Amino acid sequence: MIVLQNQIVPVIIDTDGGVDDALALIMALNSPKLDLKAITVVAGNINVDQAANNVLRVVSIVEPDTSLIVAKGCEKPLVKPPFNAAGIHGGDGLGELEQFKEADGTPRYPKLTTKPSTENAINLLLKAAQEYDNLTIIALGPLTNVATAIQKDATTMKKIGRIIIMGGAVTVPGNITAAAEFNFFVDPDAAQVVMESGIPLTLVGLDVAMKAPLPRQVVEDNLQRRPSKVTQFIADCTGIYMAFYRDNEGFYGCYLHDPLAMAVAIDPSLVTTESLHMMVEIQGRFTTGMSLADRRDRRDEKTNAPNVEACLDVDTERFLRLFDQLV
Repeated sequence: MIVLQNQIVPVIIDTDGGVDDALALIMALNSPKLDLKAITVVAGNINVDQAANNVLRVVSIVEPDTSLIVAKGCEKPLVKPPFNAAGIHGGDGLGELEQFKEADGTPRYPKLTTKPSTENAINLLLKAAQEYDNLTIIALGPLTNVATAIQKDATTMKKIGRIIIMGGAVTVPGNITAAAEFNFFVDPDAAQVVMESGIPLTLVGLDVAMKAPLPRQVVEDNLQRRPSKVTQFIADCTGIYMAFYRDNEGFYGCYLHDPLAMAVAIDPSLVTTESLHMMVEIQGRFTTGMSLADRRDRRDEKTNAPNVEACLDVDTERFLRLFDQLV
């Protein structure tokens, strides 16, 4: 839980800078319940440099009261070659924002003047784990940064209060292959390192993410109802993303994977969880990145103890209300 005895718990967001990441970041920047200390960036939806740029873009649009550290981390997965989702999120990872012009022909999203921190994301994670009591990491992309920090200094990382992970699937199929969810598929080795870490984990996977749809019409209605830089940006950056779902799944909208993970950080009562032992397949011919939860009735708790709280159901209506309030 993020609010503990009226105390706001410190949070770091680890993101790969795609469209649903942007929506989640907007929620975080607008939520009074999160004490956001920094944003770390990893390769996933797009390369790490572009992902960092996308994070800075979101920050520039929301204009939070305090300045934020945005630190770049790993450029590629631990073992596998890089794999991205530019075909779904657009060439820039944010719906190809360069296409949008104002009425006078000037770019709606001019080149940014801000730059990421020179600090490395891995060092930042370790420093934060040491510095802040009960730190929560909200991991929205592949787990490469988090796993690298664990490999570098597991003792320090075990001081973290909890990692909320957008990734995996327990009872439903994958979304990038029949077996695997995208983030775990991109870096299964990192996901398995995190599963074995002993750090308290909450898994916000496809079981709940696919129950949280955002129709295109709602985005357009919001822009009409309350025109602002933020609602305009949401309408613009989701265009290509939502068209992908329209063309491939017959649903003109998108699923709010990362915003739901952010919502669980803000209000854990939105979801129902089950304590499970989970492993991630790293070598399967057809199943690389599959999150395998041991759901047997008579599991051996000594050798196969639960290592994740997996979200298996969500109060969709309450979640969508919270999403609407924060964006």
